[in-house]
Amino acid sequence: MIKKIAMFALAVSMAFSGAFADSTCTVAITPSLGIFSGNQIKPTVTRVMCDDVELTDFSVTYGENINAGANAGTVYVTVKGNTDPIEKKFDIEQKPIKILIDNAEKEKGTKDPVFTWKLAEVKNVNAKELANLQAGLEEFIELTRNAGEEVYTYPITLADGIYDGLKKKFPNYDFSFTSGEFTITKTKVTVVVTSTAKVYGQDDPEQFEYTIHGNIEKSDYTKLGDIVLSRPKGEDVTADGYLISVTVENMETDDYYVETVPGTFVIQPAPVNVVVDDVEKIYGDATPEYTYKVTGLIGSDKLKDVTISCAKCVSTGLENVGEYAVTASVKAASNPNYKVTTKSGTLTVTPKAATVTMNNAEKTYGEKDPKFTYEAEGLVTASESLASPTIARAKGENVGTYKVSVEFAEGANPNYTLTVKPGTLTINQKAVTLVVDNITKKYGEKDPELTYTVSGIASFDGVKDELKGVALKREAGEDAGDYAITATVDDESNPNYIVSTKDGQLTITANDDKIVVTITGHVDTVEYDGKEHSVKGYDISSNSEAYSLKYVEYSGESAVAGTDAGKYTMGLSAADFKNTSVNYPNVTFNIADGVLVVNPRALVVSANADTITYGDETPTEFTWSVDRLLEGDELDNIHVSLNKTGLLAAGDYELTFDKKSPTNTNYEVTKYETNTLTVKQKIVTVTVNDTSKFYSEADPEKYTYTVSGLLDGDELPELYMKRQQGEDVLLDDETYSISGTFVEAFDNPNYIVKIRQGHFTIKPCTQRITVAIYGDNVIAKYDDGNEVTALKSFDVSPMRIPGEPWLPEEFAYKKEFVSYKGDSSMTATELGVYPMGLVASDFVNISPNFENVNFVVSIDGTFKITDEEISIAAVKGRKAFGISSMNRRIQVNGSTVGKRFAVLDLQGRVIRKGSVESSNFEIPVPSAGVYMVRVGSSAQKILVK
Repeated sequence: MIKKIAMFALAVSMAFSGAFADSTCTVAITPSLGIFSGNQIKPTVTRVMCDDVELTDFSVTYGENINAGANAGTVYVTVKGNTDPIEKKFDIEQKPIKILIDNAEKEKGTKDPVFTWKLAEVKNVNAKELANLQAGLEEFIELTRNAGEEVYTYPITLADGIYDGLKKKFPNYDFSFTSGEFTITKTKVTVVVTSTAKVYGQDDPEQFEYTIHGNIEKSDYTKLGDIVLSRPKGEDVTADGYLISVTVENMETDDYYVETVPGTFVIQPAPVNVVVDDVEKIYGDATPEYTYKVTGLIGSDKLKDVTISCAKCVSTGLENVGEYAVTASVKAASNPNYKVTTKSGTLTVTPKAATVTMNNAEKTYGEKDPKFTYEAEGLVTASESLASPTIARAKGENVGTYKVSVEFAEGANPNYTLTVKPGTLTINQKAVTLVVDNITKKYGEKDPELTYTVSGIASFDGVKDELKGVALKREAGEDAGDYAITATVDDESNPNYIVSTKDGQLTITANDDKIVVTITGHVDTVEYDGKEHSVKGYDISSNSEAYSLKYVEYSGESAVAGTDAGKYTMGLSAADFKNTSVNYPNVTFNIADGVLVVNPRALVVSANADTITYGDETPTEFTWSVDRLLEGDELDNIHVSLNKTGLLAAGDYELTFDKKSPTNTNYEVTKYETNTLTVKQKIVTVTVNDTSKFYSEADPEKYTYTVSGLLDGDELPELYMKRQQGEDVLLDDETYSISGTFVEAFDNPNYIVKIRQGHFTIKPCTQRITVAIYGDNVIAKYDDGNEVTALKSFDVSPMRIPGEPWLPEEFAYKKEFVSYKGDSSMTATELGVYPMGLVASDFVNISPNFENVNFVVSIDGTFKITDEEISIAAVKGRKAFGISSMNRRIQVNGSTVGKRFAVLDLQGRVIRKGSVESSNFEIPVPSAGVYMVRVGSSAQKILVK
């Protein structure tokens, strides 16, 4: 809209300008009125009428408030032509806000609650502005009520001054509020009866109890009057118990409203025990009568409707052996005053005695057992039989007599205690026949195994029995013919049998088989070790087990020895062996000679590495080593060489073998290992020479250095030398370093250059200098006779004394070099001027740059207390570095990296020192106190807590 009006203004016709100035004009604005909403409201000029003529030749400007935001108030809109402006007022009215104060109440005698309020619904205000208003009101609004603590209703309103404050603090709003009501009620007191109980037959408690609840002190309980508790008559147990009622009588005050809560008195059943008696019988006997005992009845009371029964017993009376519960049941409805606990009794049925007798039996050895039988006596009924019998006899199948018994499964016959009488099983001997087998062999062979067969032998589980103690023997003789074989049997070893025997025979025939005897000489292979080795003996074997090697005779020598590498044979021959058996004429000998082999010893020959330094003479001979050469042995015709001569540059050169022909045949070189001659770089040391000066003197024009290790003819580049910055004397014999670097790169690979830095020492000025002390004039404000305290302050300046040096400004003595050990504060109470009292002996030099400082107090300072206004005449310049302290640590900031720093106490002792590595850093100190911090030539004093 602004842009549009501006375009109209550019199109203004000069013809309207005069009429605009002289006419009566009206301005129409939309909207005509605004209400604060938190949003900017800007009116628009919709029409300008002058003498009934609508003008378009105008421009519009707004008052400041229209651009400031959305506050309530008046905005001025100005319409201009080429002459006098027309002013139109536009009002933004306050937004109506209603504060609703909430009602509240309390009981008399308690503290007031916190009073609360809320805003009535607010429409057409933006959310952010409304939230700011709510937060501001919560901090500002304070509510109060009319005084009074009686039972009554009091109005709750805004506290004094709050309403007027709201108008000033929140000018965009028109506030109204509705009062709340605060009601003080009577104090509610509740008397609660404590429910209780007793057991039937006991007496009631001496008195019933109650508790009082509510806002009432114990000391005021008597104001409630008499509290009476009672219950209706009755001593029987009832389902609902008896109501304990409460009445409050004769109250002394009307400040309390009393409610009562009755209790319940319960009569609980008395405990009674019914115990059923235990009974016992033997299985099969009649059951005895059941009885019981009762304890716990009150007076002459008796239990009614008691029933005793055995649930698992049978009507025939033939209960199995065991225990049976005999229970009692009591009808509860017939005995309401008792809680009956029953304990069951037990009917115990014990086993009846019975006897089991096993019948005797017999069989022949090897047959199956017959069926065993038994007879039982003492069972209750004739038709009854025993269950789960297991008949067992003693283990064994040999001839003899064995016990036969019967057992019954555990629990299978619980009604009886059984006595078992065992029987016997008799096993008789079995008749068998042993027949010796006929066999045949060739002459010279071993006898075949003698065997026999038995008929009639017994079998067990498919495995035939065997006779023991059977001995077979043949008639003596090895010639061809028949020889009897007889058998004997040990009867005691075969008690189960009656044995009869039948003899057999052995037939021997002649043996013409070819026999081959193999002779194998022993063989060994060793590696040459300088010692003699030998091989002895041979192995002999035959292709026939029947031929005995004892019939072979040997007439030769089965041994060979050797030391040097080579092959040595034993010299075995078939002619040296002879067959002596007349029964085997067809014998031949197969010979494998014995051998000793000594192999050459395997060696690795290695060239030995060597090392020289650049500039050393090249060796003409190099050494070699061998890994397994025996002591005393030698190798020849081996040589190591280098195919380079003259001055060798730094690096590695291969050492090789130019001769590899050893003549010692006891060795075999398996590998020739080459190696390396290493020419190491030569170390050249450049040493910067140490130098010094006194504080304030100039450095020497040129630093010097020396060189060692450089070969003639080789050169180093020019060396640039620079010393570490600093003009102060360093503590504890520390020095400034003088470093050196080459102006150009030194690229000779034959050298390693080491530059040793020099030490530059600045010695303290030993000449006497005189320093003047100038005390300041310290001014303080008068304090009506109270003590006024100020710190002493001063400045220093070197003095020109004949015979003493006058140092340049940058080396001159400064205030930072001084520590004052006197009392640093001054105190007075009255108006006036007081001397500072500076004494030269209280000043101590703490700078290591000077050794002989003479302090003179030129002007003593003053301490003036005045009642005039004190003005600051000047501001001192910025210090060279910043300083602060906390927790026994000094923080330094704004310092120069590379400068030296030191921390001194007021006696001039160095506490910490070092080089500045960062512009901001911390320095720890051992304890609280006053310290002097020096960075470079600047120093500051600081109190560390």
